[in-house]
Amino acid sequence: MTTYQHFTPANWQRIERDWCAWWDGELTRPLVVIETLTDGKLNSVWEAHFLTYFGLETPAEAVLDHFQPWLDNLHFIGDAFPKWWVNFGAGVVAAFLGSAVEYATGTTWFHPMDGLSLAEIQIKYDAGSTWWQRALEITRAAVARWGSQMTIGMTDLGGNLDILASLRGTQQLLLDLYDAPEEVTRLTRDITAVWLRYYDALDAVIAPTGKGSACWGPCWSPTRGYMLQSDFSYMISPDMFERWVLPDLEACCAALDYPFYHLDGKGALRHLDSLLSISKLRGIQWQPGDGQPLADHWLPVLKRIRDAGKLCQVYVTRAGARTICRELGGQGFLFYIVNDPVTPPEAEAFIEEMDAW
Repeated sequence: MTTYQHFTPANWQRIERDWCAWWDGELTRPLVVIETLTDGKLNSVWEAHFLTYFGLETPAEAVLDHFQPWLDNLHFIGDAFPKWWVNFGAGVVAAFLGSAVEYATGTTWFHPMDGLSLAEIQIKYDAGSTWWQRALEITRAAVARWGSQMTIGMTDLGGNLDILASLRGTQQLLLDLYDAPEEVTRLTRDITAVWLRYYDALDAVIAPTGKGSACWGPCWSPTRGYMLQSDFSYMISPDMFERWVLPDLEACCAALDYPFYHLDGKGALRHLDSLLSISKLRGIQWQPGDGQPLADHWLPVLKRIRDAGKLCQVYVTRAGARTICRELGGQGFLFYIVNDPVTPPEAEAFIEEMDAW
């Protein structure tokens, strides 16, 4: 029942040992991540999860103060590790590139760039971007305050088509794919280039802590890792995926040591074979999507992922984790326990059960 203040050097040695063994395919049991508060409530319940909730004038230290009480009472059990990630919303690179930012309805929205045609949009790294500077400021402040005690998770940069959809609007981008495919190719290529530059700059801030690499997903890696994604791909064909998304993923995988992919929604399953063909992609996070049963109800999908030699991360209840272990075995899986309130003693008991696999 370890909070971040009590996570010892021995705890960190265990995290590195077991996670590295999992990445290398040598861990025979599943990884199990449980984050719980003392009363058994899972995950974050604080008022402002998104950092866009705070005005740009709010000092970075005041922002971190808001999260301090929650972190002080959060328990990291099993293969969980102390982490706080810099959450400006999914695909914040759009804001770095000029998209207007709005916090509303409990989330972050990035609005299309008005008055520019597709051909007029230029994708360039802007060191002076207000939102880029804010992301750097918060990341540096978090490293200064917590970097010696926990992993600072990188902000959610987004996928290339997701970012372009924010700049153009989703419906307009769907039309652009047919009306101006060469311009889409130019822009997605340039977005990949600046994405890598933003990643490198943030990694340079975080890596010196020596506490590994993480982002919004539950994975930990000793060096450069990330949860890649393309939620926009739910709406496009496999041919379009291979034209505009696959080159981006291959470039990102080449630049990372521990790349993972967030596969979201049953409509995105049409792209699974393309994803499994990326040799440097380490694994797949399968997220069935809103209104769908959790991952333990998708055993054929999980089997495809594991049979292809990829690792697999899923969000499941304790019962769901048992089902997957019983039907497919536990090796190569990472279970993040959700929708299953559990107190710290109950979580410890479940970890012992999973160790038996």
